[in-house]
Amino acid sequence: MYFNSATNWTKEHFGKRIQKIPIDGGFSCPNRDGTLSSAGCLYCNNKSFTPFYTDGKSSISQQLKTGTDFFSKRYKCDDFFAYFQTYSGTYAPIETLEKRYREALRFPNIKGLIIATRPDCISKQVVDLLLKLKQETYIRVEIGVESFEDEVLKAINRCHNFQTAIKAFSLLREVEIDTSAHLIFGLPKESIESAKNYALILTDSGVNFVKLHHLQIVDGSRLAEVFKNNPDFIKLHTLNSYIEKVSEFLSYLKKDIFVERFINRVPKDLLIAPKFEDINENKFTQKLIEYMSKNSLSQGCMI
Repeated sequence: MYFNSATNWTKEHFGKRIQKIPIDGGFSCPNRDGTLSSAGCLYCNNKSFTPFYTDGKSSISQQLKTGTDFFSKRYKCDDFFAYFQTYSGTYAPIETLEKRYREALRFPNIKGLIIATRPDCISKQVVDLLLKLKQETYIRVEIGVESFEDEVLKAINRCHNFQTAIKAFSLLREVEIDTSAHLIFGLPKESIESAKNYALILTDSGVNFVKLHHLQIVDGSRLAEVFKNNPDFIKLHTLNSYIEKVSEFLSYLKKDIFVERFINRVPKDLLIAPKFEDINENKFTQKLIEYMSKNSLSQGCMI
């Protein structure tokens, strides 16, 4: 086994494929509404991962109906996770959060919630709500960490620091809520040792899952303007350099952390660079395994 796939975890716990249905819960973000910043993260254009079947006005139930109809036909599956993906999925009053989560859980064949958010949007009150829901269904929280280096976080205008992520992990670990860490490789000012260091931090953090992708220049983001005016501001990964980075990361990641994803799919009309032509998740995984096999690497082999 070269790495521990989250697909295996799902089959072990549910006995079958459970398809995530991305939905827009109508949340905002403290990095956009003026609480921390109005500019947002340097690389972000939320349209690049907003569900194609929502215009921001559709109800959660309507989105789930459209999403489950689409994905059930595409992947021949009939059970689903409601995935609160857009903006920060825990950034609202507790009463609002519970109302929206429960609307999703009432939809037929929803087996649990996966909630994407920022580490500074995890509080004791939020965790208490999630713990209550955990008694009824499956709950996973996806923390957008992006980097564990404060210099990087400052450069991309994340408006939180490394310790904020560690605190969020700790709050969720204390009540045994499954947690996924989301990381981006190739951000401005990232250290050469980032892959090894991030993996070792996660190994000690108590997280259950990790989700990766390389930095992409997306049209409509502030980074797109920076890249246009100063393309040397950042060195983007090639396919080969990213495979090497991921392999190094996995080598220092303990074996019982499950890997959800290696690359991110940005609509072609929004992606400026880099463009890994015809490389989807399956093809990337094949190339990654070939590289790890050739170099006698596997998840956790260096620890």
